[in-house]
Amino acid sequence: MKIRFLLSDLDGVIRLYPPERAGSIEQKFGLPGGVIFAATFEKTLLSQAVCGLISDEEWRSETAKSLSKVCGEKVATAAIHEWSDFSGIVDQRYLLHVESKFAGVPVAILTNGTSRLKRDLTRLGIENRFFKIFNSADIGICKPDIKIYQHVLKDLGCEPSEILFVDDSFSHIQTANELGMVTHHYRSIETFLQMGDIDEKPES
Repeated sequence: MKIRFLLSDLDGVIRLYPPERAGSIEQKFGLPGGVIFAATFEKTLLSQAVCGLISDEEWRSETAKSLSKVCGEKVATAAIHEWSDFSGIVDQRYLLHVESKFAGVPVAILTNGTSRLKRDLTRLGIENRFFKIFNSADIGICKPDIKIYQHVLKDLGCEPSEILFVDDSFSHIQTANELGMVTHHYRSIETFLQMGDIDEKPES
């Protein structure tokens, strides 16, 4: 069966965040290493943001409150504000390769994003480079819940085997495999560039 759509993850694949950035902010504000990551990626709070239960603004405000327990409200607010004032870096190599190797195949995004996603994509200048954008915060379901994949399939009106799904999270790939999607577990741009022709069978 022919691949009709390429469905790509966003963060860690198309949009990258330099790992040293948070560390430089922590150093600037005299914070212990790793505290920004711990505050912003606290599982329960982050899940509420990416499932649309709270807004992006509420999520960042709550992370500042959490961080304030370590350094006080003023420093925490300033640190989270600076950390937030960044929309990532686009890996143009990935996009150009996709547009070349899969020329004519519509490219859609499936991301566990917050309510700020549209603003970020506009800021990065890539909001119009995709056929469709599926944002968990809008749908109300997050990967790897099988229901979000079923939502995509229904919206696109295609069979699972007609989708090539690219994601850097193995748990997200596993769910796609269960449905019968063709998959590529993304590890680096180098391995992606070396990917051979699609054999239209789920990746093991």
